[in-house]
Amino acid sequence: MNDYICLQPEAPERQETKILMVYPKVGSEAKNVSLYPPLSLLYLAACLKDYAVAIFDQRVDDPLCFQMLLEQEPICVGFSIMTGPQIQHALDLAAQVKSKNIPTVFGGVHATILPEQTQMDPNVDYVVSGEGEDSFRKIIESLSGNRNIPAVTSNGCPDLNGLSDLPYELVDVEQYVISSAIEGRSLPVLFSRGCPFACTFCCNPVITQRRWRTMDVARAIGQLENLVETYRLESVIFWDENLFVNPSIINRLADSIDNRFSWFAQARANALLHYDLNHLEAMGATRFSCGLESGSPGILQRIKKQETVEEYLEANRRLARTNISVWYNYIIAWPFETLEDLKLTVQLAVQILEENPRAQNSTFYLLTPYPGTEIGDRYYSAFMPQTLAGWSDFGRHNFAAPYYEPERVKLYERICFSSKFVGRKILALFPDDSELNELVEIMAHKWKRFDFQDDAEWETLQGRAWQTLQRLFDENAY
Repeated sequence: MNDYICLQPEAPERQETKILMVYPKVGSEAKNVSLYPPLSLLYLAACLKDYAVAIFDQRVDDPLCFQMLLEQEPICVGFSIMTGPQIQHALDLAAQVKSKNIPTVFGGVHATILPEQTQMDPNVDYVVSGEGEDSFRKIIESLSGNRNIPAVTSNGCPDLNGLSDLPYELVDVEQYVISSAIEGRSLPVLFSRGCPFACTFCCNPVITQRRWRTMDVARAIGQLENLVETYRLESVIFWDENLFVNPSIINRLADSIDNRFSWFAQARANALLHYDLNHLEAMGATRFSCGLESGSPGILQRIKKQETVEEYLEANRRLARTNISVWYNYIIAWPFETLEDLKLTVQLAVQILEENPRAQNSTFYLLTPYPGTEIGDRYYSAFMPQTLAGWSDFGRHNFAAPYYEPERVKLYERICFSSKFVGRKILALFPDDSELNELVEIMAHKWKRFDFQDDAEWETLQGRAWQTLQRLFDENAY
């Protein structure tokens, strides 16, 4: 792709106005594993079809294309950013934009939570806070009309039924149609936005004010059918924050899909207890992803998860009676986590796998005090960066962060690293690799005994495991 395209050239004065949008590297992308199209930019582009728009995805596109697109003098360059390494990649590119006296616009999750601090960076001219479909268009109209623009623009929530179909023509779809989330050709979609829950480690309560809204089922099905037909998809990935909020709505959606393609979705484990899982399977459900976070009842209560370990186990057992596979996610290094809490989480992860042969545990993540989270504001305010660039070091694998207990970091490293192997996800990708199978067996045995103490043994084991990851994933190993 990498060219300016006007999809609705009815307004001649607008189709000459070029808009470049950039999705910077994230730092953990792996083609055919965890690489998905930049939905945030596609949603904005869908509202700008009467302008000439180009999307540069730094994760997959040739760097020279960025220079070529800049040389065509777009009216502005927009960046979508999440907290973490993506910020530094965005700032590096934005510096090049500013050197050509082209305005920059930053949006996305991080810019929404900290709009004023984001705008203070010398490489940032304007900030879109919140859902950007209306806001970004207003900035474009103001720039093209030489009207004054506020440094920070924020708008309400658009009607999801009024949004245009996403212009996948602006990206190289073939770069994204294969992922580890589900078998076959697939693309991600959003049926809903928001989440009604108040988990203290999540920024969604701030971003969406705990509101959950959806498209009409008929509208969604029409878009899905068009997407499946156009790109020869076998599967669809529902990338919603929390799809299963309302059983009556989601059952209608599932019934309308009617197994014409398989589908993946994120879900709360206890929400699945309100569904007939065998029926969802019959309607095409193939895999779910559930954030369990902890195996400690005390931790779950303190982070306002509104779920119990008993519900986790019951949901897993019900899933085990279907052919639906499931990914589980965990977080460790809570500020109030005891060693016993940590053991309970590891024990739950082991039990989940033992009771469901189609369960997989994702890599364990470190609790990261992202901006806008209740837990970050309450426990980590002293560590919050005062500049946009300072947030680049925030990430779920940053063991050097100063807010973790130093005596625990080595334990966290071993648990997180070995979880890649114990959780079955990598083994599912390479089931016949003998070295991988041997490592999985050794590490699983250690998990059952919570055996992470022997420094020499773990140094050797992690060395072997890292070599295996590099062999299997090459430059995408991390």
